[in-house]
Amino acid sequence: MNTPPQLDSQFQKIILEKSQNFTNCEFIFTAIDDFLHKYNRGYLTIVGSPGSGKSAILAQFFSYNSDPNINIIYYNAQIKGKSTAEDFLKYICSQLIEKFHNSSMTLAGREQDSNFPQCTGGQRGVLPDNATEGSGFFSLLLQQISDELPPKQKLIIAIDALDTINPNNQPLGTNLLYLPRYLPPGIYFLLTRRPFKKEKSGLLIEAPSQILDLSQHDLQNWDNDSAFTQHWQQMQGEGFSDIAMNILQVLTTTENEGISVSTILQRIHQTNPPTLDADIFDVEEVLENWFEFLQQHQVNNEIRYSLYHPNFRDWLAKKLG
Repeated sequence: MNTPPQLDSQFQKIILEKSQNFTNCEFIFTAIDDFLHKYNRGYLTIVGSPGSGKSAILAQFFSYNSDPNINIIYYNAQIKGKSTAEDFLKYICSQLIEKFHNSSMTLAGREQDSNFPQCTGGQRGVLPDNATEGSGFFSLLLQQISDELPPKQKLIIAIDALDTINPNNQPLGTNLLYLPRYLPPGIYFLLTRRPFKKEKSGLLIEAPSQILDLSQHDLQNWDNDSAFTQHWQQMQGEGFSDIAMNILQVLTTTENEGISVSTILQRIHQTNPPTLDADIFDVEEVLENWFEFLQQHQVNNEIRYSLYHPNFRDWLAKKLG
C-alpha cells in the first residue's frame, strides 16, 4: 500500500495552506503515535475550539508522515460538495479500492487485479450501487482490507471538521458519515471536531477510543478576521433574538474566568426594561446553540461560560460597538 491514490485537488490546496505556518504540535503527534501503539484499532478524536489548529494538525500529520507502515487517507468535510455521508463514502471507498489495486501487497488468492476487492463485483475501480447506502459496503471493504494487511501495517482514515456534518441528513440513530461502530484490526479513524456534548457526539462506537482536548494546551494558533466573521454569521443564523444579543453583550464583557447562567440573566434584567421576557431556560438554550464557540469553567460546583478565546471576545466587542 505504498503507492497513494490521487488526492482530491481541493484537499491538496487545504493541506498545503494549513500545514505551512503551523508549529508547536509535536506533543500531538506523540499522542497519536502512543494511541497507535497501544491499540490495534480505534478512534482518536482531536477536539478544539475554532481556530485552535485542528485542521493544521491533520494536514501536517498527512503531509509529513514518513512511517512506511502507516497509510493515510485524508478527507475534509468542510468543503462544499464533501459534506454528506454519500459524498464521503463515494470518495473514501474509491480511494481505498484504488489504493489496493495499486498495491504491491500480495493478497491471498489474488491472481489478477480484477479479482479484488471481491465486493466491487470484480470491476476495477467501480463502486457497486449500494456503496453509499449506509455502512454495509464500507464496513465490508474495511474488513477485507484488514484481513489482507501485512503485520504492523495500519490504515488511518483522517477526517477533518466532523462537526460540519448535519445529522439530520441521515437516518435517525446512524453514525455521522456512517462511520463503523466496530473496527477490524489495523483500521483507525483520526477525527477533528469542535467541542461537543457527549450525548450529541453523533457516534456510537464499540472500539478503543480517545479524545485529545486542545483546550488543555496553548498552541498559539488562532483565527483571523475572516474566520471570526464566519463564526459571527454562524452564531446569528437567521438573526439574533433580543435575548441572544443581550447574552452576547454580557459575554463580550466577561473575563477569562467566565460567568454563570444565573449571573448572565441577572445582568440582562439589570440593563433592560421589564418588557424583555427572559428566564434561565432561554439563556441555557442560547448557550447550547453556541456551545462550540464557548469555554466552560467549573468553579466551586458552578459552571461558568466564556467565549472560546480572548481574541474572538475582543473582536465581537468591537463588532457590537
